[in-house]
Amino acid sequence: METDSNNMDAKPAGPAACCGDGSNAPQQGVFLPVSILMIAVLLFLGWELYLTKSQGAGLKNVIRQREQLVNRARGIKTELNKIVSDLASIAPTNPEANALLQKYQITTKQKP
Repeated sequence: METDSNNMDAKPAGPAACCGDGSNAPQQGVFLPVSILMIAVLLFLGWELYLTKSQGAGLKNVIRQREQLVNRARGIKTELNKIVSDLASIAPTNPEANALLQKYQITTKQKP
């Protein structure tokens, strides 16, 4: 059997054909880059979750403080309404109270 010397020098077909003799072809595959990418994505998502939780705790604290301010404002409004109703009740007999009502343009609703 005779062999052709031209066939012996032919490059193999397949993945090794694109890289020459195949000695420069990567041997690790894609597992390492994909695993590094997944670890980076998990770290990023973990960091975002941490930031979201800490921001939520801060917002709960702000809501609690605002609720306290609203309750204080309601208490102050109730006290001011009492003062105005007392002032309006004495305004017909007291000229100073009447002058205050006119100066600040305070009107009260008549009770039926």
